[in-house]
Amino acid sequence: MSRGFGRGACWLALTFLLFVSNCSAARRAGLEPAEAALRTGDYAAALKGYREVLASEPDSVPAQVGILRALNETGAYQEAREHAGKFIGPNPPAALLLESGRVCAAVGDYSLAEKQIQQACLLGGVTRLQAARELADLKALRGQRAEAQALWSEILGEHREGRIRGSSSLGCAAVAAWRLGRVEEAKEIFLDATDEKTSGPVSLRTLSDFGFLFLEKYNATDAIGVFRDCLRVNKAYAPALLGIALARKYESTREVEKQVRAALAVNPNLVPAINLLAELRIQEESYDAAEVEIRRALRVNPSNLESLSLLAVCHELRGEPTLYAATEAKILNINPSYGLFYHTLAENLVMRRKYHEAVERERMAVSVDPGLWAAHAGLGINLMRIGEMARGRQAIERAFKGDPFNVWAYNTLELLDLMDKFVGSRSEHFRFLMSSEDEAAVGPYARRLAEEVYEKLVSRYRFEPEGPIQVELFPDHGGFAVRTLGLPGLGALGVCFGKVIAQDSPRARKAGSFNWGSTLWHEFAHVITLQMTRHNIPRWYSEGISVYEERRARPGWGDDLTPAFVRAYKEGKLLKVSELNAGMMRPEFPEQISFSYHQAAMVCELIEERFGFEKIRETLVAFATGASSEAVFRQVLGWDADTLEQEYARFLDSRLARHARVLPSGPAARGSDPPDKPSLIRQIAASPDDFPANLRLGMLLHAEKSDLEAEPYLKKAQQLFPEYIEDGGSYRPLFEIYRAQGREDDALDQLLRWTRYDENAFEPLLRAAEIYLARGDWVPAVRLLDLANYIHPYDPRAQRKLGDAASAAREWALAALAYQALLGLDPPDPAGAHLGLARACLELGRKQEARKAVLRALEIAPTYEPAQELLLRLRGVAP
Repeated sequence: MSRGFGRGACWLALTFLLFVSNCSAARRAGLEPAEAALRTGDYAAALKGYREVLASEPDSVPAQVGILRALNETGAYQEAREHAGKFIGPNPPAALLLESGRVCAAVGDYSLAEKQIQQACLLGGVTRLQAARELADLKALRGQRAEAQALWSEILGEHREGRIRGSSSLGCAAVAAWRLGRVEEAKEIFLDATDEKTSGPVSLRTLSDFGFLFLEKYNATDAIGVFRDCLRVNKAYAPALLGIALARKYESTREVEKQVRAALAVNPNLVPAINLLAELRIQEESYDAAEVEIRRALRVNPSNLESLSLLAVCHELRGEPTLYAATEAKILNINPSYGLFYHTLAENLVMRRKYHEAVERERMAVSVDPGLWAAHAGLGINLMRIGEMARGRQAIERAFKGDPFNVWAYNTLELLDLMDKFVGSRSEHFRFLMSSEDEAAVGPYARRLAEEVYEKLVSRYRFEPEGPIQVELFPDHGGFAVRTLGLPGLGALGVCFGKVIAQDSPRARKAGSFNWGSTLWHEFAHVITLQMTRHNIPRWYSEGISVYEERRARPGWGDDLTPAFVRAYKEGKLLKVSELNAGMMRPEFPEQISFSYHQAAMVCELIEERFGFEKIRETLVAFATGASSEAVFRQVLGWDADTLEQEYARFLDSRLARHARVLPSGPAARGSDPPDKPSLIRQIAASPDDFPANLRLGMLLHAEKSDLEAEPYLKKAQQLFPEYIEDGGSYRPLFEIYRAQGREDDALDQLLRWTRYDENAFEPLLRAAEIYLARGDWVPAVRLLDLANYIHPYDPRAQRKLGDAASAAREWALAALAYQALLGLDPPDPAGAHLGLARACLELGRKQEARKAVLRALEIAPTYEPAQELLLRLRGVAP
């Protein structure tokens, strides 16, 4: 009897187990497509699959968790919370509590999030490490640093004991090491966690966290690579799309906005992405537009510290102290040790070129959070920007000691080691730092030009800046970029921090491609506009005044009109005045940066033409009060924003309409397929004022040696568009034609015309100077050779010619500079250079220097008779 019952019970048990197994397999079969859809970013399919599972099995925890994850990843936070309220019963499983806690954290309900995630930790299970990681991050967010570090240490300890397996859990251990400052260990764990062979299917959360580690250390290249690996699995994974946007934050392109909007297309409530949009608007000085985005973020998460920090930035930069103080208090109430608030504020103050204020806020950041190494680095870099090099180095050394993986800190310390070898010199109002090679060839001219621009602009603007002004010339562009941003890759030629100017030396650029003199003039104009307005001037207006002043300084200086600019005008691609900051910061196409600078200068020309220069000066006085652009232009010019745009549009029309008429529209304007000679002739017959056709036909005929036929077309092209100087424009072929025909005056005229539009016209300047030298016409020769020095001062022959011509013209100060520079270039005749310097010094009354130079000449060439004669003369007039 008992044996029979036993057999029956066994069959019943086996039947039950088979039933359960079949049900489990069925559930698994229903879940697998949903989980696959969730992993690949097909969120609609995932939700549909999970809901189908719940329809047949309402208590399926994997399906409930899957629904919350899908809703969380797509930003449907309120719907997720509603579902969580239904799913969570009296004894909820850890996985459900964890996912619900994540949703609560996303909407700023940190107390409930912490409660649920802590409960998930206590329940243990496969999600325990994930819950511990989330709990630690929450506690850190709320300023409970000691508790957070204890949790991170516990997670890392488990990994070191070999008790953690799987990509997701290893990712938690990597984050724990990262948060504890063990970056190398974190990287090694991340590598294991993202290796499918050793850790199984790679967690996208882990992979994206790896990318964010690279981002924190300013390694954008590797970060983008990791984020792209995420997107190969799930092309709609919003954290990875956001990560790429953040990696491109420092690029001057619209790609960052494209990427952040791609993230928001997946998750329209992704607060970090909305914050990035707000930050882009702040960089463009569009604070009202930024606040719209910030308010949008705060509607999702009213306690988001980054959103609140950006709101405080807007209040600070709009001069709203009461609102700023209230926001600051709210932030510190959530997390009293949130130093990142002040660091964020400092970074945005830098964007407004308020470096002293940035230093103050970075100091506040490190006082609140001494372990915020990025703030230590920011403090050091900004101290250097205001000329406090020693204190800056100390702060950066602290940053690097605390975080040796901070690329900005490392690059800046390397740069400081390089700058330790720079040669220092002084003039009345300036302090100079440059390489020893540049000091010899560039230094004398830099000191002279700096004092010239100081005298002229101080007088013109009736403002004397605080000094001395420090000028740094970097012999390689990478060093200059690190000095200005902390990272190589900056495309600019110079930068002004208010009392410090940093720029490329001519050695940093290809010979003949860079005018260091116009750059120095441009940057000193920033000294005036920044200091005069207390750094309150809009970026576009400061750049516009600098280009405007650059053009006034010398013939040809400053970028001039180009066919590309005129075509942009014809095609409606030029920006409004209110959009110029965006054009400089985030251009829609590469040329838009230079176009925006040109447009900004035209605003200044409009004001001068309509009201006179004094109104430009008055706008600077008004900006010093902290008033907005609209308020300043209304007060000074009587124009509201709409009137300014209308007047500017009319001004563009008046300046560009003539040029627009001579440039054809459509594909022919691009010159992609140069037409043949018969086609060009027909084109000109139909449209005699077609500039490209006239130029192309003239060039074609010149190449065929048909110069008599070429000349009228080239002259017509020059008359139609005299500013065109690409590859010499019409000037080079006409010069070659006239030179070959022996028409020296006409050849010289072409060279001079060329230099009026091209600030880098080194060859035309030298050739024109040679014509004047051959005629013994010393004064114009000196002027041209002097201009050539601002392009390429390293040519010893040009320096010798300048010294000799200046001597012949009795311009002794310039002669002395030229011979002094020549001696730094290892000239073939050093004795002659010393003698030239001695003569110039004697004429200037600098007898001791003259004696020293002539003795040096005689050391090199003891029998050098002109030097012997000068020495006798010196002895005869010795003091």
